[in-house]
Amino acid sequence: MRSPRGGGVGVGVGGCYRGSGAGQEHVDMIPGIPDDVAVDCLARVPHASHRAMRRVCRGWRSAAATPAFASARAQAGANEDLVYLMQFGNPSAADADGPKDDDGPANTPAYGVAVYNVTTGEWRRERGAPPVVPVFAQCAAVGTRLAVLGGWDPRTFEPVADVHVLDAATGLWRRGAPMRSARSFFACAEAGGKIYVAGGHDKHKNALKTAEAYDPEADAWDPLPDMSEERDECDGMATVAGDRFLAVSGYRTARQGGFERDAEWFDPAAGAWRRLERVRAPPSAAHVVVKGRVWCIEGNAVMEWMGMRRGWREVGPYPPGLKAGTARAVCVGGGEKVVVTGALDGEGGGGRHAVWVFDVKTKSWTVVRPPPEFAGFVFSVASVRI
Repeated sequence: MRSPRGGGVGVGVGGCYRGSGAGQEHVDMIPGIPDDVAVDCLARVPHASHRAMRRVCRGWRSAAATPAFASARAQAGANEDLVYLMQFGNPSAADADGPKDDDGPANTPAYGVAVYNVTTGEWRRERGAPPVVPVFAQCAAVGTRLAVLGGWDPRTFEPVADVHVLDAATGLWRRGAPMRSARSFFACAEAGGKIYVAGGHDKHKNALKTAEAYDPEADAWDPLPDMSEERDECDGMATVAGDRFLAVSGYRTARQGGFERDAEWFDPAAGAWRRLERVRAPPSAAHVVVKGRVWCIEGNAVMEWMGMRRGWREVGPYPPGLKAGTARAVCVGGGEKVVVTGALDGEGGGGRHAVWVFDVKTKSWTVVRPPPEFAGFVFSVASVRI
């Protein structure tokens, strides 16, 4: 029985081969098992073990990098939904009881990338992330690529244009092309296969109305027309079949903290911004798009925007125990669930943050209390399906 290990092994259409030219010899991906069955087996390996799986041999590594592998995972029902959190360290974690592992408080960055696996319930730090992540950097995902963008330099507290990109399928990071403008506290979201950023503020704390779009595959930025208004601390999301970018609320330089109740969306066909009046829910509400509809998590309920004529309607209860004004939200599973992060309300919260998972079908919430080292404030979230 031939081993899949050894020099000169690669993957072709028909499986693994050793050697080159006419002297190629077929090598089973898993000895004694047909290659299509072997791929089906590998597709069922949990994502947490993919890094180790890819190191077994070049055949396995090549197989795991093909679109067919992703399709096999979907067909096998082995997909996992990962939520990436740009999170501050939790000071109270150092006082928590219990043993500490490699992800414990001593190794917890002041601000970094944490991962919550919604499918398995596991928590971890993302390996290979930049050792120093800009404070208030944001994240957004296209396919399996996660981009970490902008924020403040932790030494100067000035906005940066830095971009770091993770391929969640391989666990590899690379430095991306920087944004055309350094900015922080901007609207940020994926729409139509690109990552859009708009608004925020510059190093002088002036609100911005500039915008740009990033193509992770080409590693290139395209400038966009300016929005009609400056929008500092605005929310960003994709809406209407996922191909339009929406920048919600924010405030102008002259109105620090005076949040607007309107929004603007970018029409890629026309190359122009369009205004939407009175879209924003009460201040500090978290916005998320579910199956093309804008939802917000506000003080009393989960609300859905029905359009300028019909306004908002209630679609679910408010997350139990969530402190108002602290929420961040992301849709997972193609619209099956909404994951919300935020602070626990009341004295029992102890300053810790938790996660709430909303089942869109049953309209019910599940409260998830993370390990102490993952209970810090979350500034930005994005989701990836592997």
